[in-house]
Amino acid sequence: MGNTHLRDKNLSLKAVGLLSKMLSFNDGWQFSTRGLAALCKEGPDAILSALKELEKNGYLVRHRGRDDKGRMVSTEFDIYETPQAGLPHRDNPHRENPDVEKPDVEKPHRENPAQRNTIQVITQERNTLSKNYQSINLDGMDRMDERSEYEEIIKENLDYDLLCQDPKFDKDRFREIMDIMLDAVCSTAPTIRINGEDMPQQVVKSRFLKLNSSHIEYVLEAMNKNPSDIRNIRAYLLTALYNASLTIDNYYSALVNHDFYGQDRSAGARKPKTYDYSLCEDTL
Repeated sequence: MGNTHLRDKNLSLKAVGLLSKMLSFNDGWQFSTRGLAALCKEGPDAILSALKELEKNGYLVRHRGRDDKGRMVSTEFDIYETPQAGLPHRDNPHRENPDVEKPDVEKPHRENPAQRNTIQVITQERNTLSKNYQSINLDGMDRMDERSEYEEIIKENLDYDLLCQDPKFDKDRFREIMDIMLDAVCSTAPTIRINGEDMPQQVVKSRFLKLNSSHIEYVLEAMNKNPSDIRNIRAYLLTALYNASLTIDNYYSALVNHDFYGQDRSAGARKPKTYDYSLCEDTL
């Protein structure tokens, strides 16, 4: 590994560190945003930002493959240890076998060929998408690629595959919730309206990407208990999902207290509740 990128003043420390880590692997190594995030302290968003910076400065060259219908089925990125000026993005109109176990590692004929690693990214329909490949969204790529990427991340966070094994699992309702989450996470608007207030989109995105299956169960349970009180279901879900991580513990604590103090377990009947209104008068 050379030191050209280490001396490049146009690169941030984040981009230099990511490039150094990728070049340290053997030639032909396959990367993904999630795989890189697992090797680094930073999350997927920081990885994407560094990859954009590397492409802007010529250390990353992208070429895309399309099927016979013109749909993008694969995106490959060549990582170089020296900037590659003037190399155009290459489009491959047809690609019969987008799923390859190892990327093409044949080096171009140059006097001093630069070391390179290839990132292979596969974006396919949901039922054939391999967990080992995540779409990488860079400037100029289709918005649907970014949405597909975050869809897989959210599914993994919410244990979607595990939930599908439950015969009582409502896929349609889950799809509705996930679409609302994806709209917020992938939104290009600077703010998103939550409970009547405009919240920064990045804050909402961060909250939503931290939710797990317990939070979704909590939101669904709250909806089932108060169906008549919900007029704008989308606005309700946005607010409920945004506040889920903050209110879930208090909600279940209140339920436990209600069951413990509000029922006579031995008789199986509710205890009559009594109130001492004199205590209220003392506080007025």
